[in-house]
Parts: sequence; C-alpha cells; structure tokens
Amino acid sequence: MIFGEPERKRPSKTTKDLLYLKQKGKCNYCGKKMDIRYFHVDHKTPIARNGADTPANSQLLCAPCNNRKGNMTDGEFRRAYRLTPVRKAKSPPSREIPQSRFDRITKERQKRRRKQRQAESLW
Repeated sequence: MIFGEPERKRPSKTTKDLLYLKQKGKCNYCGKKMDIRYFHVDHKTPIARNGADTPANSQLLCAPCNNRKGNMTDGEFRRAYRLTPVRKAKSPPSREIPQSRFDRITKERQKRRRKQRQAESLW
C-alpha cells in the first residue's frame, strides 16, 4: 500500500463476469470484443480522485484504452477522445473504433500541450 492511498481489493470474479455480460464482451471505449481474461477492470472515477471501489464505478477496458485513460474520469476521457458523452453512453460502441483513431487524438493532445508549455515559458 502506498502511503495516503486507500487499499484496493482485487475485483471479484463475479464482478468481472457481470461487467462482461453487461458490456457484451466489449471494451467500453473502443468496442473491441475480447475474451474476459484480457480485460482490465477500471474505475470510471479513479480511486485516487475519490472514486468508490464498487461495481457501479467499474468498467472493463482493453489494455490500450486503460493505459490511455490513466487518471482521467470516464467523462474526461470521453470528451478528450470525442466519444459518446457519459449521459448518452448506455453500452459500448456498436462498431469497433480503431486504435489508430485514439493514437491520432493522443498525438494532437500532446502537440497542443507542448505549445501551451512553450507559450507559458515565454511569459
């Protein structure tokens, strides 16, 4: 346990199975269909940002989407990557979204951040 962070429990097999059925075996962001063992259980609102460690705050993501999401909330990730807003997203996308789309948006975001840092350093 890291000092200051709440202790996390590994999600139960039942929780993961229920999420898998609810999401129809698809990643909640890109819609990739996979076997249950390849999914990561992710918190919609990260524990580090006062999210609850409950099934209601959990979702299944493929490894690339989970790594990309990092410490963002579900809403922040959806806005950043131009996905269906949280209020309207009842299930994973019906068609798989290619990882190349996410990669392109990630590069655009990094470029924007670099420009902002350069502009701030000029002040």
